Amino acid sequence: MSRLIVVALAVAAAVGAAFSGCHPTGTPIADVVETAAFAAGFTLLASRSSRGTWLVVGVVAVVFARGWLLVPALATMGVAFASVFVSRIRRRIGAVVGALGVQVVLRWPPAVFHGLPTLVASALVAILAASAWRRSSARTRRRALFVVSGLGIGAVVVSLPIVVATLLVRGEATAGEAAAKTALSDIGGGRSAAALADLDRAATDTADASSTLSGWITAGARVVPLVAQQARFLAGTLTSAAQTAAVGVRQEPAIDYHRLDYHDGKIDLARLSAMKGPMSILDRQLRTTDHQLAELSSSWLAGPLADRVASLRTEIGRAQHSADLAVEAAKVLPAMLGGDGVRHYFIAFMSPSESRGYDGFVGSYGLLTADDGHVSLTQSGQAGDLEALLPPGGATLRGVPGFLARYGQLDPGPYIRDATLSPDLPTVASVLSQEYVQAGGVPVDGVLAIDPYGLAALLHFTGPIQVPGLPVPLTSQNAAYVLLKEQYTTFDAGETNEDLLRHDFLQAALHVAFGKLVDGSLPAPQALAAALDPAVVQGRISFWSFHRNEQPLLRRLGIDGSFPAADGGDLLAVTTQNAGANKIDAFLHTSVLDHVTFNPSNGDVASEVTITLTNDAPASGLPPIVIDSPADPDLPPGTNRMWLTLYSPLVFEGASIDGQPETMSSGVEVGVKAYSNFIDVPPGATVTLRVRLAGEVASRAAFAMSVRLQPAANPVRGVVEVTPAGTWRLKTTDGSARWNLSDAMRQHREFRFVPS
Repeated sequence: MSRLIVVALAVAAAVGAAFSGCHPTGTPIADVVETAAFAAGFTLLASRSSRGTWLVVGVVAVVFARGWLLVPALATMGVAFASVFVSRIRRRIGAVVGALGVQVVLRWPPAVFHGLPTLVASALVAILAASAWRRSSARTRRRALFVVSGLGIGAVVVSLPIVVATLLVRGEATAGEAAAKTALSDIGGGRSAAALADLDRAATDTADASSTLSGWITAGARVVPLVAQQARFLAGTLTSAAQTAAVGVRQEPAIDYHRLDYHDGKIDLARLSAMKGPMSILDRQLRTTDHQLAELSSSWLAGPLADRVASLRTEIGRAQHSADLAVEAAKVLPAMLGGDGVRHYFIAFMSPSESRGYDGFVGSYGLLTADDGHVSLTQSGQAGDLEALLPPGGATLRGVPGFLARYGQLDPGPYIRDATLSPDLPTVASVLSQEYVQAGGVPVDGVLAIDPYGLAALLHFTGPIQVPGLPVPLTSQNAAYVLLKEQYTTFDAGETNEDLLRHDFLQAALHVAFGKLVDGSLPAPQALAAALDPAVVQGRISFWSFHRNEQPLLRRLGIDGSFPAADGGDLLAVTTQNAGANKIDAFLHTSVLDHVTFNPSNGDVASEVTITLTNDAPASGLPPIVIDSPADPDLPPGTNRMWLTLYSPLVFEGASIDGQPETMSSGVEVGVKAYSNFIDVPPGATVTLRVRLAGEVASRAAFAMSVRLQPAANPVRGVVEVTPAGTWRLKTTDGSARWNLSDAMRQHREFRFVPS
């Protein structure tokens, strides 16, 4: 009867275990069978073990149990302790302990680190097995040894084919992976024929390797714990790679980037539109592949394979991002290039030698016209020319209440050059479009903002250009320096109106460069992106469309020039606006240090922002347009007077300039608080402004920080230091809380914390 009870308890334990959701192999039927067998074996071992081991099982079950599992865990421990009062050890009592305990063990939640519950369960099995071995007869020991040895030998036998197959296909798999990577590079570089050959090779090699690893001879490995996860990953990833490469082979001829080159002033819109379907197919396949990789991923993968999963998913993610962009571009670019009717785009050529909130003052303008894929520069001139055409009193601005509230006292309506007072390009674009129309221009569909650094990037494609009046040609290497500084300090042609002459340089440079650019040819997308990406990231080339369906693409490309949002975190932006009506900002150097103290417990933030301003301009020896201040003739020559603004969602608590207490005006712009003051920096001097801020962000163990750096004549240097308050510490590999900002206009980072 005792034996029958033990067997019945073992069967009951097996049935309960079958519903535990354990996945020792990842193979559905095998998982149920093996989990049930483990539970039955655990119960049988417990039935032959000593009372002490029952107590160990009960205590450990309670320690690792959570929630409702505490009920069976406490029952297990209760039975184990109750057995102490029984005169003789009864196997059925041990079976009860094992049957209850194993239900808890199989359902333990993750604890401390992955694999700890499994290690503890293995230790329990070892303790039970050792006790049962000592208490069993020689005959029972021989049977147990026979069963265990048979299982071990069987596992080795069924695992051996997958090991051999992996070694056999290693060369093909490696070749297929290399071919796929080369194909992606070929496509990006416009080498379609080479890409097709590489994709075909990748499809063939990975398909052959997948067929070998997925064959019937390797199927046995999928029922062996640990081995099964590795085998499934190897076969599955090769199958996914083969499917993706095969889709690429079928769709690549239609996705011919080389034929999308902008050639002789025109792009084939029909071919661009035709790419949407094939790119959508490839995009869906990449999503499917990523989903398959996620399913193949397992926390039990060996280290190198786990790293491979992460690497593969990263590569697929990049490819998917590119495919998403390509699909979206194929949808909206034909219309943007005049496929659905003529488009007009205003070009604002800015010069940060006289700074404004977005970049610099608008010195020159142009009008790009796109008609059925052909782009031409149909108008260009000085900003002053447009200002003269505005109605008396200047343009009437509507739809920009924040802009008018902030800058209305500066009377921006008559001055197109001041449209860039806002640090937000969509706002700037709205102002410019209204001013242009009221100056007699056609309604525009978008605004392209570019400064001398952006123009220098475009000269990579046009080659050197000769600008009338400049003694040297403009190149990608010297354009920024010449247009920001040298044209105001060196090229003095003796004209009585030097200001007009130099504005002519800006207008002429814009006209010559864009005329050559739009009438010429551009390289494949990879080369185009490589040359323009730094200028776009730094905010030197920005574009905004007034068509809502086109704006998501611009945001994804990072070319939209929008002011970042705090989104419940912290944000920092500092702008300087020239208040002297001169070109002295070519000599201004700005650095920003933000020291933040954050308490994850309650979201409290305290920030001290240190802004260091160095003016390298001399007091004499340069033309008046550079070092004099027409807006304030009494200001000593060489003095840089600026209107500095600090943007933050936090509350102003105090400020000082070179240690002396100072106040700042307060307002709201682009969704955050704006604190401003006029600051004078004498020639050759350095002025330090310190601003103290405080506030609260969403209470959490991650501190989100967004930064917007002004595109200036001399790139702004920035550092953010974050210190946790209270009983918290930064969760990083190196413990560093110092974020050295790059030269990107918009940057974002999250600092994560854990209790110390």
